[in-house]
Amino acid sequence: MQKIKVIHFHNGSGGGVLSVIKNIFKYSTSTSIEHHIIFTINKDKEKEYQIEKIDGAATCKLFYYSASWNFYYTCKKLATLIPNQQAVLVAHDWLELGMVSQLGLQNPVVSILHGDFDYYYQLATMHQKSVDAFICISQVIQTKLHSTLPNKRNAIFFKNFPVPEINCISKKNQLLHAIYYVRDLTEERKQFKLIPKINQLLLQNGIIIQWTIAGSGMTDKEFKEIWGNNDFNNVAFVGVIPNDKILQLLQFQDFFLLPSLQEGLPVALVEAMKAGVVPIITNWNGATATLVIEGETGFYCPIKNAEAYAKIISTFDANRIILQTIAKQASYKANTLFNPYKNTFEIEEVILQLGLSNPIIKYPSKVYGSRLDHSWIPNWVTSTIRKKLI
Repeated sequence: MQKIKVIHFHNGSGGGVLSVIKNIFKYSTSTSIEHHIIFTINKDKEKEYQIEKIDGAATCKLFYYSASWNFYYTCKKLATLIPNQQAVLVAHDWLELGMVSQLGLQNPVVSILHGDFDYYYQLATMHQKSVDAFICISQVIQTKLHSTLPNKRNAIFFKNFPVPEINCISKKNQLLHAIYYVRDLTEERKQFKLIPKINQLLLQNGIIIQWTIAGSGMTDKEFKEIWGNNDFNNVAFVGVIPNDKILQLLQFQDFFLLPSLQEGLPVALVEAMKAGVVPIITNWNGATATLVIEGETGFYCPIKNAEAYAKIISTFDANRIILQTIAKQASYKANTLFNPYKNTFEIEEVILQLGLSNPIIKYPSKVYGSRLDHSWIPNWVTSTIRKKLI
């Protein structure tokens, strides 16, 4: 039996979405699926993207495009990388969905909603006629998408994503260890600037925490300016490091902090909990309700409330036994819900069903673009005009 080719698309930004893709590839046990990935890179923003080898990927391809191009031309070029109409396309962002809608491709299409954001619901609404199935990474997202697209209810699935097994060891740190890691420290939504405030409040109470901070967007100098004091003995700013190094670091942490204004269900949160790191996070509209249970597997704090974070850490600085109990419960809960093989199998079952059935009939629909984006306009004309307008 010939394998079903499954094509994933990623915009090259890294982060949790790429982690999910990598883990699906890594933990796939299906003999009927052949995974591929296409990185779609906006060359106006990134001239030379370094493509990485991904375990489990039959091919890793690189596609460059420009925002000044005729969008129809962009879609046609991207479509040349799709081997046939039987290949299942797994969309993680807007460009691949735009291609399917713009060209009316007949391939089966799965769209994964990675967060409880308006952005994903808007994508789902705009491209609903081109998508055969939606996979939501939390029940909250599934419920909202049911309301948004009631006519697609039977094609909307909730599936937990796969996360690697991580050793959960008993921590015996003299100083409590806390970690904060995100893709970009400068992203306002992630609220990194709250972390130094939490540190200052703890120091004022005589409590020293050993911090590990990871993420892009800052030089050492910029980091020190924001951290705001001259003593850096209790903080390690490691910048951008590979995910496998993060997983190693997690084994020695006591707390995972993520005071983001909004999230879906972060992969980083699940990784931390699997390692027995107690999460202190914002309550993102119930997206983590089945995972982070207040006082049992973690804690929630109000938005921008540094005092609440400091209070929780202070409480357990003096009570390590209860902290260890919560850590074990957090690890058990995360491992139960995010088994890498089981979750990959369930996601691939949705993909296989599409690959083996007749997809919905699709018709070309111009979802993106202006009067300069038509099949009959040469790309050089569109590109030249747009560059002159910039």
